[in-house]
Amino acid sequence: MLLGLLACCAFIAAVYVTGLHDASNSVAIPVRTRALGERSALYLAALFNVLGVVGAFLLLGEYSASWVSAPEGVTGLNGIVAALLVCAIWGVLTWFLRLPSSSTHALVGALAGVSWWTQTKLEDGAEGFGSLAFLPHIFGATLLPLFYLPPLIFLLSWLMVVPFYRLVVGHNPRLVNQRAREVLAVSASAISLLHGLQTGYLYLLLWALLSERIMDPALIQSLTWGGMLLGTLIIALSLGAGTLTGGRRIGYTFAYKMVRLDPFRGAVAQGTTAVVQVLGYFLLQVPFSSSHLATASALGAGVNQRFNALKSRIVLQILLVWLVTIPACFVLGVLAMVALQSIS
Repeated sequence: MLLGLLACCAFIAAVYVTGLHDASNSVAIPVRTRALGERSALYLAALFNVLGVVGAFLLLGEYSASWVSAPEGVTGLNGIVAALLVCAIWGVLTWFLRLPSSSTHALVGALAGVSWWTQTKLEDGAEGFGSLAFLPHIFGATLLPLFYLPPLIFLLSWLMVVPFYRLVVGHNPRLVNQRAREVLAVSASAISLLHGLQTGYLYLLLWALLSERIMDPALIQSLTWGGMLLGTLIIALSLGAGTLTGGRRIGYTFAYKMVRLDPFRGAVAQGTTAVVQVLGYFLLQVPFSSSHLATASALGAGVNQRFNALKSRIVLQILLVWLVTIPACFVLGVLAMVALQSIS
């Protein structure tokens, strides 16, 4: 009972911190370029994050993630709780440091750490969450996007500045900025919606696993729909609440310290992020990072100007966090499993 309560608390905390941490992905540039006010941008982001979670619930049957699994019994419950706690801890730590990082990759690293620890404790070497066969699959599904998507979107954002600049050159700058701010408002909504879709999808899968570990197996079949609906409500409200309270701390690094963007280049960056998110979610179906995409596209558009205000030190700090997220959360996942095993 105590472990079940801890699991629910960890779940809510992880989803809340995800919203708190990732709000800047959609609101930082629109607020910086005065396309949206800070409060209205957060309300808009929270609304579309909630709608995204609802969309993930409706589309859940269309997707699968074989790398999200867990063994039966207390070990499986401990593994899910450990991964959620690590995701929340890493999110708070990077939020405190004002550095954008991937909540998805933090969760993936924690799951891999839990998998490795579980394998060392299993005597029969069963396939699944506690099998070493799980590790190449999970890293193949996450490390490749980690390496190729940010450079790809950086290059794409940099290139897209050129044709759009030629399209607007000679027009009234005030009119160009006005249209760019309109694009920023629309793209911010799209980024939040897609972030809600992916976040809801991943956490709904974990919710399903968590329910199986906590509930009586005889009740699972009859309560599947109601349980998933309850999970959707909890995820949507937690993610929306986290989004409403986030944005400013990491957003300051994202849109003020890292690189300075005018409304035109901000619109190019946000539009590129939204398009790549659509392709990544619906075509690739991999757990990409919205933080990585938003940061790389802002950098790409920001450096393609005559006087770019890029701060290399901040960029290097962000890249370092990106590289250490998965291994650090792997280690934290192992430590969390040790701690939970001692109290369960």
